[in-house]
Amino acid sequence: MDRILSLRRTDDCIAELKSIGVTSQGIESMYEKSHCLAIKLKDIKLGAANIIKQDMLSIGGDAAVSRGVVNGAVERSDVIVLGNLKVIHNLVKKLSFQDIFEIPQIITRLQKLVEIEERKMPYTLKAGDHTLTLNRTHIMGVLNVTPDSFYDGGKYNSLDAALFQIEKMVNEGADIIDIGGESTRPFSEKVSVQEELKRVLPIISKAIQRFDVPLSIDTYKSEVARAALDEGVRMVNDISGLQFDPHMAKTVAGYNDVAVVVMHIKGAPRDMQKDPTYDDVIEEILQYLSDSISIAEKANIPAGQIIIDPGIGFGKRIEDNLKIIRKLSEFKCLDKPVLIGCSNKSFIGWLLKTEKEDRLEGTLGAHAYAIMQGAHIIRVHEVGPHKKLAKMIDSIRDIH
Repeated sequence: MDRILSLRRTDDCIAELKSIGVTSQGIESMYEKSHCLAIKLKDIKLGAANIIKQDMLSIGGDAAVSRGVVNGAVERSDVIVLGNLKVIHNLVKKLSFQDIFEIPQIITRLQKLVEIEERKMPYTLKAGDHTLTLNRTHIMGVLNVTPDSFYDGGKYNSLDAALFQIEKMVNEGADIIDIGGESTRPFSEKVSVQEELKRVLPIISKAIQRFDVPLSIDTYKSEVARAALDEGVRMVNDISGLQFDPHMAKTVAGYNDVAVVVMHIKGAPRDMQKDPTYDDVIEEILQYLSDSISIAEKANIPAGQIIIDPGIGFGKRIEDNLKIIRKLSEFKCLDKPVLIGCSNKSFIGWLLKTEKEDRLEGTLGAHAYAIMQGAHIIRVHEVGPHKKLAKMIDSIRDIH
């Protein structure tokens, strides 16, 4: 998928250039030019790739192409365009004189990415009577009402305990409360719709009356989502990105002012951590999320009500989780708010050699980097420390 690359590290830059087939000499010369805007265009015709390369050189930029482009040994190539925004605008002008090799479509693709990069207005979501203006980092507080969730299983199974925890999170500054009635930890088994409803509905019913904060239902089952939406919930957080239950998208679309989080998962909770592998983890997640967005929009969920989540820990190796966080800015290409949840997950425990109860510092570090890379919403167990973290980073970035 076309995207603006994050090439802050030498090995990231070299890996991207290698991935499209650039020669070793080309990598050496282009590395120095990569510390600017780097736009990756997928699957470009040979003729267009050559034109882009020549045009970029003529206006002070450059373009990395497969080694087979120059001698015509390939029919198509990915292209990495290297230049500042002014150079990219000039490239669009030069290309506008061409009407061959799918260049008009390439111009449209470039213009879309530039518009996203230059975007000034914050994303705004409706969640019932609440308007979430994402001009600052928003905090989603987690409430698992399950006996077996990986971090807080069994803590909030009673109605009083659940409501007390919601009140605590609201008082600490949570912008959204995400309520889940089925554990989706690795190797967990599904629970029935009836059991999930029994766990979440009494809490939702009371919380809607008591707290002035948007509630989210964490489920991939349309029947559970429908029951929660009937109670007044106005956000659905689906770990499958609307892809497990064919009725989920239409269910969400049937209600007004409902936001939906579409997450990436590889496999299902019961098997997602059985040796997950990727050829290109960012590319594969982007494609999955793009498919989820298409499902949502085809079901008439408004485009502005969709949030994306790359799914930290859901069918990911440690190195995958770290790469997702490091390159989170690349998810801007989907033009949706980004939610991320690293809270107390096992990759933090593995790196820091800590148990789940002692991962707060690692979680804060991961979320701090994610916010700097463009996360709009962070999903957390400990709201108070994250509220302070987000406020500090937003202040440094001069975001209000």
